[in-house]
Amino acid sequence: HVVMLRVTNHTPARELPVAQVRERIVAEIRGERTRKAAEAAADAMVAKLNAGTPIAQVAAEHGLVAIDLPIVPRGAPMPAREATQAYFSVPAPAAGKVSPGKARLQQDGSYVVFVVTKVTAGDPSRATPAERETLQRQLAQASGTDDARAFIATMRRAMKIDVAEDRL
Repeated sequence: HVVMLRVTNHTPARELPVAQVRERIVAEIRGERTRKAAEAAADAMVAKLNAGTPIAQVAAEHGLVAIDLPIVPRGAPMPAREATQAYFSVPAPAAGKVSPGKARLQQDGSYVVFVVTKVTAGDPSRATPAERETLQRQLAQASGTDDARAFIATMRRAMKIDVAEDRL
């Protein structure tokens, strides 16, 4: 693919008058304050959960509804990737305890506050042959990618490389 651009007009960088950008400044300040308040509320909820308050009670105090997700497999796309990663980053809870945590969602900056009540270890003996083959392919691909990156890094350190920018 080839893309050709022709600049027909150029406006040099300059500072805009405050009157022209006032609304943007006010919106940015309000947004920052809202983000800080949301994080403080999430931290307060996590502290209450750490103290042993049930999640349903904490949610009700903040006008929220606690939703039970009985099984969340690693890599699940719902409710959001950041939340799923956070679920798997908290330590496994002790018997009869919970492991609370929080995650900031990139899509809108809101927070998910959660508790992990149980961690079930996977059983490789229950995997089907197709699942094992898929996993072996994924691991081989990841290993190959790591090997290729290491090889390229080693070669770049060992050899002098001249890039002809005018020929790219």
